[in-house]
Amino acid sequence: MQNEVNLMQYRQCLIFYTVAKEKSFTRAATKLFMTQSAISHTMKDLEAEAGIPLFERLHRKIELTAAGNTLLTAVTPLVEKFQQVEIQLQNLEQSAPLRLASCITYGEITLPEVLQQFKKQLPQQKITVHISPADDCFKKLAAGKVDLAILEGRVPSEKYQQKVIANYPLVFVAAPNFLPTATGKLTLPELLNQPLLLRERGSAVRETFEAFLTLKGLRCYPLWESTDSASLIAASKKKMGISLLPYSLVANQLEKKELVEISVSKIKLHNEITALRPASDNYLPALEKLWELL
Repeated sequence: MQNEVNLMQYRQCLIFYTVAKEKSFTRAATKLFMTQSAISHTMKDLEAEAGIPLFERLHRKIELTAAGNTLLTAVTPLVEKFQQVEIQLQNLEQSAPLRLASCITYGEITLPEVLQQFKKQLPQQKITVHISPADDCFKKLAAGKVDLAILEGRVPSEKYQQKVIANYPLVFVAAPNFLPTATGKLTLPELLNQPLLLRERGSAVRETFEAFLTLKGLRCYPLWESTDSASLIAASKKKMGISLLPYSLVANQLEKKELVEISVSKIKLHNEITALRPASDNYLPALEKLWELL
């Protein structure tokens, strides 16, 4: 009998085990999402292979024969072991962290709220987050080091599935009374003559501003360059110059009147935030859920 078990396919074992436990072809079919005829056919094939009846087919139920009980004793450890493996497979996705890289702006403004919603829906799912400049986020995605990247500004490649998830207006800000003019308004040439406090070259905010200037045949020569928006905000408060930053990053300072918005004629800038992931027909459920929330 043991040799026969070794030759049996696992699917046969599972069907036999379920029929034996349920004592019904109908209930076994329902539990295994199969038709009753498929269950009956499989059991007839199994009995033919064993060369002996495994079931006594009574009026309203079935009972195992002596041979059936012997076979059940043999297959039970095998089926239960496979069931344990299936449970482990279902938990594998949540045990492996979902890897996310986000640009600084989105990471500071919106991402914490999104991840809070994500954890409410998938509390057991681990997730690692890398907050860095957009270019670094894209490099991580291209190298397969993250499952999803969130970029600000220009998207380097179209070979990934992508969607715009936010749009941040950019504003020029300075300390109150930084400008000697009563109106607090500047023309573009006047702005470029002011001490500018800008993000580093290659950052999305800087690229957006420089692309606009290039179309006008102009260039900027910032007094400060920084990879840290917080340092630009601090420098602006100290009347070191004028910064260009996403509105959401300075909204609190503007409300408290620690900073004021500088109006520059004929210029309105914004940055789109785009989520990217490798193109696929079969995404992990956790990644699909995060994509929906974004």
